Amino acid sequence: MSRSFSPNFYILGRWLTRQTLGRLFRLRVQGLEHLPPSGPAIICPKHQRWEDIPMVGAALPLPLHYIAKAELFRYPFIRELLGAWGGVPVDRERPRATLSSFKRLLPLLQQGAYIVLFPEGTYVRGGVGPGKHRLIQMLLKLQGQNGLGPLPFIPVGLTYRVCAWGYAAEVKIGPPLSTPDPQQAPVLTQSLMEQIARLCGQ
Repeated sequence: MSRSFSPNFYILGRWLTRQTLGRLFRLRVQGLEHLPPSGPAIICPKHQRWEDIPMVGAALPLPLHYIAKAELFRYPFIRELLGAWGGVPVDRERPRATLSSFKRLLPLLQQGAYIVLFPEGTYVRGGVGPGKHRLIQMLLKLQGQNGLGPLPFIPVGLTYRVCAWGYAAEVKIGPPLSTPDPQQAPVLTQSLMEQIARLCGQ
């Protein structure tokens, strides 16, 4: 069992990110007005490199819970670290285990949590992948349970470039998308990926 989410530890990790990666990357954030003032919400960023995870955490001024592949939780130290930072494991090889993990998200969403889901499911460089609609469908099926309302899915574009002073990272947040029907997950996923591509300038 991994350590439970620690707000203070998350704040410390965010500060450390700004003090380390912040010295390498000049971070620019656009579209914060599109974030709902209160949760729950699903943050859906572009995924192309490992820095995406801390960049999203540094860009968004609120605690986040990350859906992460279960393989990362096999190592005790990393498992404890990810748990304290709000990580939720998803086993992509075992659908039943994935379903169990998603059920753990319900109380978090009921508490107004912001959940980060990389819809491509893995690194996709040089473009935007098709997106994994089954994970989004599982989240949509949580709607209506124990008073949980429609979930807003927030597209987020990330781009990196080399500059005269080093590197720049740009995070662009788009308007939320939603649907009350889990069967519309493929359509919602396609719309999300189209918006993510637009926000990435592709």
